[in-house]
Amino acid sequence: MYSFHNFLCSVTDYVEFNVRISDLEGLLQKFINDSFENITSIEHSLNLLRKFQTILQRENLKSDLDSKFNVIFQNYGLELEHVLQQYERHKHNPPYPRNLPPVAGNITWSRHLLKRIEEPMKKFESNQNVLASKDAKRIIRMYNKVARTLVAFEYIWYQAWVQYIDTAKAGLQATLIIRHPEDNVLYVNFDPEILQLLREAKCLDRMGIEIPESAKIVLLQEEKFKNYYNELQFALSEYDRIVTKVIPVTAMLLRPHFNDMEFKLRPGMITLTWTSMNIEAYRNHIHTGLQRLEELVTNINDIIENRVEKNLRIVSKTMLVDLPIDQSFSLDEFVTMQSNNIRRAGALLQGKNIEIENAVEDLLKIITQYPLDSHIESVSAEEAMKLKKHYNHFMYQALLHCTKNSLNSIKKRVASRAGANSVMLERPFFEVDVQLSIPRVQLNPSLDEIQLAINRAAQTVLAAAKELFDWGQNDVAKEERTTFFERITKDIEIVRVVLLLTGSVQGLRNTVTEYLESFKQHEWLWMENKDMSYENFLKKNPELQDFERKLKSFVIIDEDITALPAVHNIGALSLNTRNIKLQLKHENAQWKLKYSDNLHNQARKKMESLTEYFRSTMGKLNRKVVDLDSLRFVMNLLKEVRARESGINMEINPVL
Repeated sequence: MYSFHNFLCSVTDYVEFNVRISDLEGLLQKFINDSFENITSIEHSLNLLRKFQTILQRENLKSDLDSKFNVIFQNYGLELEHVLQQYERHKHNPPYPRNLPPVAGNITWSRHLLKRIEEPMKKFESNQNVLASKDAKRIIRMYNKVARTLVAFEYIWYQAWVQYIDTAKAGLQATLIIRHPEDNVLYVNFDPEILQLLREAKCLDRMGIEIPESAKIVLLQEEKFKNYYNELQFALSEYDRIVTKVIPVTAMLLRPHFNDMEFKLRPGMITLTWTSMNIEAYRNHIHTGLQRLEELVTNINDIIENRVEKNLRIVSKTMLVDLPIDQSFSLDEFVTMQSNNIRRAGALLQGKNIEIENAVEDLLKIITQYPLDSHIESVSAEEAMKLKKHYNHFMYQALLHCTKNSLNSIKKRVASRAGANSVMLERPFFEVDVQLSIPRVQLNPSLDEIQLAINRAAQTVLAAAKELFDWGQNDVAKEERTTFFERITKDIEIVRVVLLLTGSVQGLRNTVTEYLESFKQHEWLWMENKDMSYENFLKKNPELQDFERKLKSFVIIDEDITALPAVHNIGALSLNTRNIKLQLKHENAQWKLKYSDNLHNQARKKMESLTEYFRSTMGKLNRKVVDLDSLRFVMNLLKEVRARESGINMEINPVL
């Protein structure tokens, strides 16, 4: 009973187990179907199928996997058609990686297509049942066709490249350098086909394709060719750079030197090819030539920039005169200051003139002493003289600019048109005294003397050029040498400025005269005769009040003189009135003294007369009264004194 029960339980478990196995197979079957539906690649489908075949051993699953194998093989047939279509569509311009050259790119593309059909076919060969079907023969024939086509495609490209090798190698027989016929620019004559050949050989070698011996020889020299190319390219770029450094004025002088450099480059343009044995020596030769040429150009530029043009700028900006805008000077101070300054500046110009001439001589020396090949024509003496004349003219222009600026500075400073009442941004340049020089008021120094001093300053400025000797006279006696003076004084601008300077203060003459005329209101102080004027005054029997009014008028005049401004500005002139004020006050004081002295004398006489009257009257009053006659005399005297008492007060009060 117990055993039967156990048996029934076992049967039940077995049935349940089989049911579950069946369910699991169903799920697995669904999973297999789903897996193959999501795969589009034949290669991936075969890999997945092989994995399932390894782990699934049940007959019903194996048969299902075999059916999948047939489906994959049919899809492979479609893949072959697709590959063939791709080949036909792209065989004339196949897509390949950018960094690959054409031959390697085309072969890579064809091998990629071949691999797509070749790898699955190797796996299909393991299942003879699939290959034995009728459809399989059609697919195999298509496979063979596509494979032969792709192999032939690769062979054709390879053979074309092998034939191309000799054509490309012909570029190695070209000269190293070539001149462009249109722009005459030098270029490195390295055929790009050589680089293409090298790239193809390297890529094909990496792909395992046999490289012909002739291509291997070129490939072994790749580094050498590239080094030669880069070094020659650098040499030509250096040559162009040196050419651009040349200052235009020296271009013709340096033409032989550049011809010499091109003569050094000439073997690379005529005889040397990329297979020549002496390229290394040629390269060293041109690098040495470029180094020497650059040293020459650098030295020339250094001399021109630092010894010629820099000094020319200094000469051009030199001011021969010193005209501060915040100071005024007397005429003597002006003449002394400008003479000293012109002397100092003139010494500077002499030194710079010699420096510039020596610099130009040194420049010509290093140009002419540069060693040239015997086939190259030497530096032209005419071109050397042109360069010397060029910088001699610039020296003249710099001196002309210096002289013109100095004269214009004087003109601007002394020919100011500012009026007496205008706002002065600059102090008047000349200090001039206004003085009384009987019979007139005048300036000291006069306008003519000021103009003469300005003319002397202008002459001194021009005379500075007399000490500046023209170039190329080292072998001439010093007293016989010519200077820049004549060339400078002939310049029309210099002549115009000098003419303007000779009349620079004439425009102020009317204004100055008008100002001096203002002193005519006091002209009577020194022009009229004091004694005669006083006598005429006395003839009018003046009272003391008349004298008082007269003296007060002198006080008013003195105040008017004091009120005159100490300085009166007219253009470049600062008129100092201190002396004229002192002189006018002195003349006014003389008039005042004349009237006051005479008034004092008259008052003294009156006082003496009154004193004598008082003394004689007191003497009479002191007489003794002894009789009627003496009494009558005294009474009459007292009556007279009493009658004159008010008159005496009136006579004494004005005097007091």
